[in-house]
Amino acid sequence: MNEIFKNVKYIFSDFDGTISKYDVVHKFIHNFAKGDIDTAEKLWCEGKLSTKDCFNIQLAKIETLTPVMLEKFLDEIEIDPYFIQFYQMIKKENKELIVLSDGFDYFIEKVFKNHNLSDIKVYSNHLEMSLENGFLKFNTTCPNNNPNCLISSGCCKCGVAKKYTDCFIYIGDGLSDRCIARKAKLLFAKKSLEGYCKNENVHYIPYQTFQDIAYSLNLNGQKMKLK
Repeated sequence: MNEIFKNVKYIFSDFDGTISKYDVVHKFIHNFAKGDIDTAEKLWCEGKLSTKDCFNIQLAKIETLTPVMLEKFLDEIEIDPYFIQFYQMIKKENKELIVLSDGFDYFIEKVFKNHNLSDIKVYSNHLEMSLENGFLKFNTTCPNNNPNCLISSGCCKCGVAKKYTDCFIYIGDGLSDRCIARKAKLLFAKKSLEGYCKNENVHYIPYQTFQDIAYSLNLNGQKMKLK
């Protein structure tokens, strides 16, 4: 078994594009919003717009979404095919996995409920919903916000992790993972986070699926099977 894994209690993981196969929030907005949503996203990527402001600008452009349409969208979200087995493995080793996400609590909790994973703790942005004339209206609040966050995330992942420990493993893939990536005792990175780590000389282990992570941690005493 990996020595670092032996000595840590907590494994923190991103959700969108990490546990889920794709960025759920990005797909949601691109599927249902009408009009210009790219300008806000570009400003967010450049650090000129906070996560909260970016989301609320984009969510305001969703005008004809019904509750039935939303539930259908969420029920079709796919997760990494090895994640459940990985989660079961680390629980047997008395480790705790906590999700730190700059996405929406309602989305993550719904997906976890669909996969019998509701026992996983989630820290993220809060999605407020109301119904007007049969259509959903949205607003984002950020209960885990830090006004001094260097990347203007809605959920300050570093701040949440600090409440638990300074010694942890982190798994991520994107922009909102950059700060906490530097603090991890052991980091697993893919997609844009991997590119960032290469450019900034941040040590990481590349991965594509949670099977790769299990292999790196030497957890494959029992072979993972694709379900």
